[in-house]
Amino acid sequence: MPTLQPALRAFRGTCAWVVSAPGTYLWLSVVYVTTSDLYVRLTTDERVDFLRRRSTNLHNLHAAPLRVLVASAGWSDGWHLVKFTLLFTVLCAVAERWLGTWRWLAVAVLGHVGATCVSQATVAWRIGTGALPESARFVVDVGPSYGYMAVAGLLFHGIARPWRWLYLPLVGLYLGLPMCAHWDFTSTGHLTAVAIGLSCHRLTRGRPLWDPGDRWRRARAWARATGTVEDARPGGVAAGASGIREEPGGSSNGR
Repeated sequence: MPTLQPALRAFRGTCAWVVSAPGTYLWLSVVYVTTSDLYVRLTTDERVDFLRRRSTNLHNLHAAPLRVLVASAGWSDGWHLVKFTLLFTVLCAVAERWLGTWRWLAVAVLGHVGATCVSQATVAWRIGTGALPESARFVVDVGPSYGYMAVAGLLFHGIARPWRWLYLPLVGLYLGLPMCAHWDFTSTGHLTAVAIGLSCHRLTRGRPLWDPGDRWRRARAWARATGTVEDARPGGVAAGASGIREEPGGSSNGR
């Protein structure tokens, strides 16, 4: 049926996109399954206790660091699945398609581990100064956000100048708004993750840059070639407007 063709094309395009970034959507699927299971199967108190035992807090990092570093990246302490889907698609899938699965994964892992260590070191320091109670050693700290924020920092190197200097303030705004409302160890972790991603520029060498202005320039060139763009001279008329073109060596007779 003709009316189904657009839907079929959209479905095929979506499937092709997902297949082109397998690591991204496998990770996202794990987060979907685990988070949905938590909210269906457990009560609120059981859920908090469950996540605390899999959290990258100071207590667990001392007792079983590798286990909790792996486990914490696949859980979420809230219904953020729509946000995760959007950010994984815009950040992780784009980076995986650009760099390949292994380079993308390396940056995400570095961001997750590095930001966790820095954020929990901040917690330990604040406990030592008396700014936080001893119970902060058992705080819930789970989720994939440190990983994808490191990827967000890395993507700065995939955007051509001058557009990358517009992208960076957008990342800063995403980070800065929560910081202004409430600064905590998670804010420190996100900032650290972006810095880690920015420092991984060597992984992007030899990769093509995305130039948002390229499509506009090509459209302008095509329009000029077909005579549909206004003459750049002051008082100039659109070349080809109303079917009138300037004759070589003389002015047009059109009005």
